[in-house]
Amino acid sequence: MLTCESLPKNIRAGVLAAPHQLKITSIPLWPLADYGDPDMVLVKVAACGVCGSDFRYYLGENPWAQHTLGRFAPNEPNIVLGHEYAGTVVAVMSESNRRLLGKRVAPVCSKVCGACADCRAGQSRLCETTVHMGHGQGWGEQSFFPGAYAMYAPAWGASCFEIPDSISFEEAALMDILAVCVHVAEQGQIRGARPVLCIGAGPAGNGVAQVALAMGASSAVLLDRSSTAIDVAKRQGFGTAINTWGMSDDEISSQLKALAPHGFGSVFDTVGSAASLTLGVRSLGKCGTLVNLAVHDDEIPLNFLRLGSERKIVTSCNFEVGDYPKALAWLESGRLRVREWITPTTLPEIPGLFDRITSDPDDKAVFKLVIDPWKE
Repeated sequence: MLTCESLPKNIRAGVLAAPHQLKITSIPLWPLADYGDPDMVLVKVAACGVCGSDFRYYLGENPWAQHTLGRFAPNEPNIVLGHEYAGTVVAVMSESNRRLLGKRVAPVCSKVCGACADCRAGQSRLCETTVHMGHGQGWGEQSFFPGAYAMYAPAWGASCFEIPDSISFEEAALMDILAVCVHVAEQGQIRGARPVLCIGAGPAGNGVAQVALAMGASSAVLLDRSSTAIDVAKRQGFGTAINTWGMSDDEISSQLKALAPHGFGSVFDTVGSAASLTLGVRSLGKCGTLVNLAVHDDEIPLNFLRLGSERKIVTSCNFEVGDYPKALAWLESGRLRVREWITPTTLPEIPGLFDRITSDPDDKAVFKLVIDPWKE
């Protein structure tokens, strides 16, 4: 292994031992050589975003399996959460990756097999043998499953994207969600001069709205019950961000009808409930596409007549590697903005924050937590 600084034997990490059992503890430094992949590198983590899926893992769900495999799968114990990260490469396994030593990078958090039917068909985001950071997926038996709620985290050299000095580590750590948003928007078939609707104005809804506008949507309307999410959207200059707290479904539909008399070209549902699906389908214009970002194991009734005029419903999961450089270029150019999202936090604060946030989902005092694993 080639290194550019001395490495510790043990590191501090946020370990999900079991549902509702997230603890900050010392674990051995990741054994890169044991993973059997010469492309592996070690990143000194400067920032790691807290994803909405992390909360679902905390509650005992496996959103990766639900979205990618279309089924429930149990989680392994001792997953170190965290897949949205940025930092500096401090060690590499291969001479071919020596050039990365000391570089500021935003890594892609997963690696696909490249050989299965999905990978060969150009839909590698659905690869069932993906190896994934922070999800316990694809690693085989491990004492601790790699993730980036830690001082150091593994990555793959081939998909470490160098970041310019103009982008902070905190911003770069959100590249994963931005790449997801690019893929989601592509699934929504953005059409120029047509408005889009985002049901849910959290990081996913906000990011999708930004990408949709970058792709040519005429305007973006965001809905959320959280005043925090609405305030962030307004600070970012979205034309219409509606706080739906206390509003009836009919009141919401009436406002949307006034904003888009012919319906929305694309609707993005980040909630995934019966109510959000009904609202989304009702708001679709002709030939419009509704994208569900939050697949849950629920039976939801649907009036198929509402899908007339070539309206359609699709889902979205993960992203293709090609979405990553596109999102990075838009972030660097300022077409995508995430500075207003960020609330800094530390590893010791995370267990209490997870308990509080999952105990009261309506209490959204923060928009996007970003961990500095080196701060006390």
